[in-house]
Amino acid sequence: MLVANAQTRRLVEASPAAEKLTGRSRTELIGMSISDLHPECEVARLQEAFDRSLMERSVIEEFHVQRIDGALVPVRISTSFLLGSDAEQLVLAVFRDMSELAEQEQQLAVKKWALDVYGAASIALMRARTAEGLVRDICEAITRESPFSLAWVGFADRGSERRIRHGYSAGPAAGYLEDLHISHDEHSPYAGGPAGQAWRTGCLQVVEDIAQERGFEPWFAKAEGAGFRSVLSVPIDAGDEGRAVLTVYSTERKAFGPVVVDAFRHLGAQIGLGLQSLAQSERLELEREKREAAQQELGRALMGVVRAISTTHEMRDPYTAGHQEHVAELAYAISLELGMDEVTRQAVQIAAQLHDVGKISIPVDVLTKQGMPTEAEWVLLKEHPENGYRILKDVPFRGEVAEMVRQHHERLDGSGYPRGLKGGEILPGAMVLAVADIVESMGSARPYRPSCGVDEALKEIEREAGTRLDLATVMACVRLFREKGFELK
Repeated sequence: MLVANAQTRRLVEASPAAEKLTGRSRTELIGMSISDLHPECEVARLQEAFDRSLMERSVIEEFHVQRIDGALVPVRISTSFLLGSDAEQLVLAVFRDMSELAEQEQQLAVKKWALDVYGAASIALMRARTAEGLVRDICEAITRESPFSLAWVGFADRGSERRIRHGYSAGPAAGYLEDLHISHDEHSPYAGGPAGQAWRTGCLQVVEDIAQERGFEPWFAKAEGAGFRSVLSVPIDAGDEGRAVLTVYSTERKAFGPVVVDAFRHLGAQIGLGLQSLAQSERLELEREKREAAQQELGRALMGVVRAISTTHEMRDPYTAGHQEHVAELAYAISLELGMDEVTRQAVQIAAQLHDVGKISIPVDVLTKQGMPTEAEWVLLKEHPENGYRILKDVPFRGEVAEMVRQHHERLDGSGYPRGLKGGEILPGAMVLAVADIVESMGSARPYRPSCGVDEALKEIEREAGTRLDLATVMACVRLFREKGFELK
């Protein structure tokens, strides 16, 4: 509390609180002009406010008391008019130190900014597909509507100069980084700044005033030209990329208080986790691509084997040359019509191309015999599905190719061979193969009979639909020929 003479504007009394606020003793304060307590830039406004206080009680905002050590303390002044002895006009002024409130408001603003940045960082972590995209979004969030005019993330080069290159930057002063030389080599003259030290030590670095920091001398002139006053660098654990550094510049001295430093420390950790996650995703994607390439190469190799086996079989049985290829085309079309997945469709196609490979163990004279085979010859012919399974069971096809070959003569009612399977015991792909085999066989000539024609073949499978053959498979096959124009080649 201070009491001033209304006419002379000089202090006539001061409380202990006023002594503490101003840094002056009561003796020093009494006799001083009230204007002497304030910075020169506020004196004119203060005199106007003082004049108004003579007419009515008032509250004067946004002024500062200049302490004896030169420090400025934000204050709110409440005034009231008094009458002293001898009718002396006095003004009572109560000064409230607003430093704590101002600091609280600043911390609140900083926390709000930190919350906004954390929110933006979380979104960036979820959306980022590349390290560059992650760093870009976070740097832009740091410098958006904030006291920070530049933010960048640097990665260490492996070259002889051991420079720290900036991966991405954001902010109105981003041009500062052009031709900027920063090193992480402790013997380099360009390693004494916050970025180089943060990279080497793994500890967060703060330069409160670049003019007072000897290690910042190589960049001082350029930084001063950009308006920078303080800098912060946060080390980042970037996983396989090694250590990275987040560096932020402010145009204010001592801009990095405890709350801000804590916010950037946590943000650096989040960036590190994001970079590691992206690196792992990239490794997994490369691994997946390698596996797919290997699978495709294996598939091509297997198809080469399939064609070789099929050609070998056709050389032994010229009367059925092309039969397996034609069955494969029809079986694939049926599986597509049924909506089977791609792996199953490919397995059906390969099984169809190889479904008679087991006949390789049957004598040529039996395969090429004119007329109907004898009972003993039928016994041999009925062994070909099992023989085919034995040949193919250890080949690493995708899907159940060997089992489809084994089951392609099985029937729903158990009347098929070689194992007499029924209903759900038979693979759907094997049922497709069975229908395609019947239609192609009846539509083509054999040594022991002429061609029956496709129409008769379709009638035959329709008669057996739901009893010996799967109904949905038969209907799909019939639609292909009668509604969609499919033809046997």
